[in-house]
Amino acid sequence: MQLTLSSVALEKYPSVVSLPGGCRSEVMILNHPELSGCVLFVHWSVDVSREGGVSPKMELLTKIPERALQLFPSQPVGGAAEAFQSLLRILGPEAAIESVIMAVSLSQDT
Repeated sequence: MQLTLSSVALEKYPSVVSLPGGCRSEVMILNHPELSGCVLFVHWSVDVSREGGVSPKMELLTKIPERALQLFPSQPVGGAAEAFQSLLRILGPEAAIESVIMAVSLSQDT
């Protein structure tokens, strides 16, 4: 999943998506070029149980400057991680990540 998903996201949204570790990175960084300091990180890993069960794990982490939080106190950023988990359950990994990328890119495309 990570090679295909991250490569497609990087090709489709090069101004918003970066992969610090290349296409095999476990972290995708999302930021709008005009919103410096506001960054979202999508981190993924795979958990393997002792019984051999495999389950992917994806998290959304935020980095928002204190000044931006002060300017927009009514806009809760703290719920972003929980909202992303809901998107994962409803849409699946690919569509959830694309939805977040489109929001970060301020895209009007659907």
